[in-house]
Amino acid sequence: MKHLSSLCLASLLLAGCVVGEIGEELATDQATIDWDTLPPVSAPEPELWSLPTREAQYRAFCASPRGDSFFRAVCATPRPNITDFASLLEVAKLDEHRAFALTGNSTSLVKRAVSAVNPRIIIFPRVSEMRERPAEMTALGFVRGEPFVEIVSRDLSTGDYNFYLFTFERQCDYEGGCDLASLLTEEVEHGWTAFSVYSEEDVENTSFDCRSCHQPDGHGTRKILRMQELEFPWMHWFPQRFVQRTESDRVLTAQFAEAHAHDAQYGGIPIATIQNAIDEGSGAHLEALLVAEGQSAQPNAFDPRIEAEIKAGPSSPTWEKQFAVSLAGDSISVPYPLVDVTDPALRAERTRSYLDVVTGAAPRQSLLDSRDLFSADAKVKLGLVPPPGASGRAVLTQLCSRCHDGRVNPALSRARFNVKDLDGMSRETKDAAILRLQEPATSPLRMPPWRAADALPPAELAAAIEELRK
Repeated sequence: MKHLSSLCLASLLLAGCVVGEIGEELATDQATIDWDTLPPVSAPEPELWSLPTREAQYRAFCASPRGDSFFRAVCATPRPNITDFASLLEVAKLDEHRAFALTGNSTSLVKRAVSAVNPRIIIFPRVSEMRERPAEMTALGFVRGEPFVEIVSRDLSTGDYNFYLFTFERQCDYEGGCDLASLLTEEVEHGWTAFSVYSEEDVENTSFDCRSCHQPDGHGTRKILRMQELEFPWMHWFPQRFVQRTESDRVLTAQFAEAHAHDAQYGGIPIATIQNAIDEGSGAHLEALLVAEGQSAQPNAFDPRIEAEIKAGPSSPTWEKQFAVSLAGDSISVPYPLVDVTDPALRAERTRSYLDVVTGAAPRQSLLDSRDLFSADAKVKLGLVPPPGASGRAVLTQLCSRCHDGRVNPALSRARFNVKDLDGMSRETKDAAILRLQEPATSPLRMPPWRAADALPPAELAAAIEELRK
């Protein structure tokens, strides 16, 4: 097997020359910066602003020992110097003997940002053809657009999984906030000045809560790894030439390659490796890891028959049945029944804008947002907006059940709002929910949170409020 190495310095320098203004941050050496000397972040994440950061969070985090390999590595003495994506991969022991897979449709925390133009990349240990469980297991999930990486690492003493939110800072965070170009281009993967690591307990009362997806049987039960498209044809995963080239590889790899033709890497993986991968990356490799970890039983898993049914007719009865499960709030949203989730016109416009900015043909301020490229059909079928004409109860059930279904830690404030028990909810809780439904789109108090769904259309918003007034 061909081992992957970190992107060489020459490649970074070349990237800086190619992208001009976008590459300026790449050459900055933050290795010797003392966290105590850094200025405050101009626009901190609203949901995390009350939590400690930098050294205070690092001390608190490392004071509660865990038995997984990532915890041991990040809490080593001296503190590891993580200044870019490559060094994070090295600390996580994913710089060699690793595999990766990209998806153009995610049902995770970051689903609103994910398409083949701006995919979610998962980087994980490469398992053998015999699908033997690796001695240690740490995996990273990342999509451009926000300064964080999701991490899971298996506890060697309990066999359970520990989930972490790794956030990082850059120079632009101290200068009024990072612009779109600094978040959506390769800049976001370099020049990290400080980092903070949060455990799943730290973030469980926020929309960053890992357990809402990874603990499907509720508070106190065993956590699982998630891959809803666990079987061939891995409909939204790419590249995919390891077992058999799939339609997702033909369509999504091409869309990705067009948008990132002038990038050096994505999620620390060289673009050339992603485009030409045969045995380094695929959905098949991720499936192999989950099988090796004993995680092949997935709630409401995407049925591989859906692809054939869609090709044979206008809809897929199998998908419709699975979609009904998510509409009822009994599972997270099921992936889209087609390979491509994007609106073609939006995708073409945003790809062109991205290429113009990274090549210097247009100013960075002109960059259009390459997230949220969904077609109107995909928005409904991915649960980003409710079906037109849905009742107020149906709206609340579909959009709120992921975090408010009565299975969360009962000690949390958000446990008071349970969409599965609307009739038993207190008047005070319902009134608070009505106010939060009407919060501005930019408010961290808005319900549903902006990462989870779009702002409710007027008719569906009115229906949800009416239901809560009963």
